[in-house]
Amino acid sequence: MSTRVPAIAVPGVFLMPITIPGQRTTTTAGVSGHKFGFPVKVLGASVYARASGGTSPTLAVDILAGGTTLLTAPVAVTAAAATEASLVSGAKVTDEQLVTLDITITGTNPTWDDICVLLTVVRI
Repeated sequence: MSTRVPAIAVPGVFLMPITIPGQRTTTTAGVSGHKFGFPVKVLGASVYARASGGTSPTLAVDILAGGTTLLTAPVAVTAAAATEASLVSGAKVTDEQLVTLDITITGTNPTWDDICVLLTVVRI
């Protein structure tokens, strides 16, 4: 899947990184969040984790706005590879709505390091 990159001339398009620094070992809801001070349309999202450890570690990340997912399914992450998310049609975040991340970690003694979600949004 190719990433759609808006033209530089499109006003109001910007990238919003949401990071979860350090090592994570358990499933956590609402692990990190951000509020936009204005409404935005989500154009794209990708997830990256620096490293993993343990036996058969898996990581899935869901991006939620006001408790409702912005994705068609949580993103299954591979260590050291950016994975593109599949957005629900018309994914939007309203003014002052909290965007949070839910992470699901499984495996035997799993660890995941430095998780980052990168949202591409446009102000509406």
